[in-house]
Amino acid sequence: MTRVELHDRWQKRMQDFETSDLTGTQWCADQGIPLCQFRYWRRKLRHDGSLPDPHRWMPIGLDNAAQQEPLFIHVGSAKVEVHTGFDPDLFADVVRVLRAL
Repeated sequence: MTRVELHDRWQKRMQDFETSDLTGTQWCADQGIPLCQFRYWRRKLRHDGSLPDPHRWMPIGLDNAAQQEPLFIHVGSAKVEVHTGFDPDLFADVVRVLRAL
């Protein structure tokens, strides 16, 4: 099997996984595929842009009037207030901690 064929096979497998509503562990068990191989290909396909990365930040645009007002974000039961000029790295850390709770 060529590299291109292997890449295409795994790209199709990842698309099948995404539509399955199963966890990676469950899907791999059903398919008879080692979980480490699944994780390798998922990371590889995300890195080369073949799969979307769910952890990327989505840019949003705000008009000038809206920039004066804070943005309220709810993560679980926590509420975060974000103001213009916030530190995106700090915000990412806060969201990561809240998700882990």
